[in-house]
Amino acid sequence: MMNIQTVNPHGKLLRRRFDIDTLLNLIRASKGEIKSDLIIRNVNIVDVVLNDVRENVSMAIWDGYIVRVGYFDIERFKGSNTLVLDGSRYEVAVPGFIDPHIHIESSMLTLTEFSKLALIHGTTTIAADPHEIANVLGVEGIKLFLEESRYVPLKVFFYIPSCVPPTKTGLDTPGSSLSFSDVKELLKYEEVIGLGEVMDFLGIINGDNEIINRIAYVKGVGKIVDGHAPQLPEDLLIPYSIIGIRGDHESSFLDEALTKLRVGMRVLIREGSAWKDLEELASMLVHMKVDSRYLAFTSDDLNVLELARDGHMDRILRKAVSLGMDPIKALQLATINAAEYLGLGEDIGSLNIGKLADIVLLSKFTEFKVRDVIANGKLVVVDGKYIWSEGSKRFSYPEHAYKTIRVRFRPKPEDLLIRINNGISEGYAKVIAIRVILGKTLTRKEIINVRISNGYLLTEGEVAHVAVIERHHATGNIGKGFVIGLGISDGAIAQTIAHDVHNIIVIGKSPSDMSKAVNEVIDMGGGLVAVLNSKVIAKVRLPIAGLMSDQDYETLLHEVESYVEALRKININFRSAFMTIALLSLPVIPEIRITDKGLVDVLQGRIIKPLIELKVLKRLSDD
Repeated sequence: MMNIQTVNPHGKLLRRRFDIDTLLNLIRASKGEIKSDLIIRNVNIVDVVLNDVRENVSMAIWDGYIVRVGYFDIERFKGSNTLVLDGSRYEVAVPGFIDPHIHIESSMLTLTEFSKLALIHGTTTIAADPHEIANVLGVEGIKLFLEESRYVPLKVFFYIPSCVPPTKTGLDTPGSSLSFSDVKELLKYEEVIGLGEVMDFLGIINGDNEIINRIAYVKGVGKIVDGHAPQLPEDLLIPYSIIGIRGDHESSFLDEALTKLRVGMRVLIREGSAWKDLEELASMLVHMKVDSRYLAFTSDDLNVLELARDGHMDRILRKAVSLGMDPIKALQLATINAAEYLGLGEDIGSLNIGKLADIVLLSKFTEFKVRDVIANGKLVVVDGKYIWSEGSKRFSYPEHAYKTIRVRFRPKPEDLLIRINNGISEGYAKVIAIRVILGKTLTRKEIINVRISNGYLLTEGEVAHVAVIERHHATGNIGKGFVIGLGISDGAIAQTIAHDVHNIIVIGKSPSDMSKAVNEVIDMGGGLVAVLNSKVIAKVRLPIAGLMSDQDYETLLHEVESYVEALRKININFRSAFMTIALLSLPVIPEIRITDKGLVDVLQGRIIKPLIELKVLKRLSDD
């Protein structure tokens, strides 16, 4: 029997308790013998189990549990300290929204600040995969998140990152790694529900003992295994999924999602800040009438802009309804279906007796307009305002979490360019470039021509330079290449958000601006920097692991809004540019990526040379 670690300063329930005292008290509370803490009187409830609306019923809540739902004498359940809410203030009550797969770090907020915005928008439970902070700080980074989660009313479950680093084939230089013993230790925590998205599909298909051993152990102790299988053809998907991978969030196209459903995988329909798959996949429910039991919504990566301006799961629900999805069916995907994906169907996901009392009270159902939120049986949001008091004890990150930038040297402009070393001064080169597909995680390989000047490859038109600088172990590694599709016309952008190992990535048209941007990022200990004409035009400080701000969400939101506006000066006009740039270095999503080791052919799992052919106009000897 595992020694489950459960320390929580607020006494937050993550799952139902089945000890005899709790069960006996639940029986008494359901009969009104123990008075309720909170009653919602005469409210319309959306029943996601029966797929209907129950009108003018009441709900009684005791000690974080729903103990009565229906038509009953509330006076029998009301005590002197019972809070009674008038249900006529709301159009409907619905279960708290659940995000079954998210990376908190992508918001650039600490978990504490993220939880405030999530709850304001009706999300009461998330399942976080902390592989971003784990790639920088290792198992300690995960434990920091675990500890911080215990200070917030949001229910936070965790996947153990399966791939830290994302591959074992030496395609990049990771900051940290997680061992099998780390996995076994982390599984003892109550908050941990299983193994995070298994990105190393080649490792599984080729029968790599290390990753298979982890999966076998996790499944053996009754936990789930989350997947990551973008664009895998059926011949690869079958050996990948047959070992018990539950589902994934990487279906960008309809046929891809249907193939996964046919092999028995569950599909998480992703609608994040930069990668948006809902419109494509919603046709399964709007036009094809596919059974929805194996479908759920997720955000995956959601930055502070979308989270604060547009919302979280409520944002996805609104879009789903606008695309023609039935609102109750959509709600099922964000509640009971998500709970069952996580193996938490007994605990959360519907407004039935015995479930934990996570309730969203909506002023407008089909618009999913959140008014009040109850989490763990307590009011945490009233009239759209976060009212939870954190108390005197707050979580803070240790000093060494702020010191994660270690480089061998400060790169000069020429260090970020590809040099031709065979005496060519002027000419043209045929090279492989990365084609970005906006709104998707996928990239394409494209053959282009660039010019040679003084022995260096330089860009023209829509082509930009891209480089990745190793920042964990001061190796001096710099991978160099070209990227198309971002729209950048001048200047440079550098950032320490570079999935998944989070080295420094820089793109630009001007080598001197690229150097300036990289060195500014180094000086400020991590973050985002935009440079134009040798001047920093905007920056966002992310000192915690180079991934997160230590400011409140209002302050960070202002910084990011200013940064996005400044990017217009270099012709980058989409809000999630920094998230799209961050994925250029992730060598597990087809088709082609770049790391500190160089250009990566993802499906072949190897480093490739960008240079294909040279056309010489002038040699150095001709000068």
